[in-house]
Amino acid sequence: MPRFIETIKLQDGEFYNLKYHQSRLEFTFSRFFSGSTTFNLKQELDEIARPMLGLFKCRVVYEEKINKITFQPYTIKPIQSFKLVEANDIEYNFKFENRDQLNDLYNLKGLADDIIIVKNGLVTDSSYANLIFKRGDDWITPESPLLLGTMRQKLIDENKVKCGTVLIEDICRYEKVKLINSMLGCGGLEVEISKIVF
Repeated sequence: MPRFIETIKLQDGEFYNLKYHQSRLEFTFSRFFSGSTTFNLKQELDEIARPMLGLFKCRVVYEEKINKITFQPYTIKPIQSFKLVEANDIEYNFKFENRDQLNDLYNLKGLADDIIIVKNGLVTDSSYANLIFKRGDDWITPESPLLLGTMRQKLIDENKVKCGTVLIEDICRYEKVKLINSMLGCGGLEVEISKIVF
């Protein structure tokens, strides 16, 4: 049975967006552990010691129960360019601990800082984050990502981003692309479209 992870933002002792992480965990349980009772992330995290100052990545590894919880100081890795990589057979619908497929694709980035994965002509995600594309006043997120990210869903629910089809040939119609995930939020790591290598 595969193991899964939830990566949760911890800042100054506060966990962020646990509602969305819990929802994804329950989705995973419905597929892989349907006969088991889902554990409550907030309850589990409230019971353990945690750093109370600074920004940390909380990594929860689990199967039917939690295997391990770790905390790692987090700094944003600069991203200034992307390489488009096609992978029509990749599947990462759930947040598996095993990221071998993604790592193999990341190794194709060449001189770029990260990759944008294209599946059957559709733009999906980067190696570790969902994407949103800027066009005018709108931010568009691909409607068929590899992974349904927690921050992506939060921004959709808040009407801050819209879902849309992003074809590989349409990328040039956008102005910028931004990485979003549980640690980055809707903040930094904004890249000009001209910095995407086809």
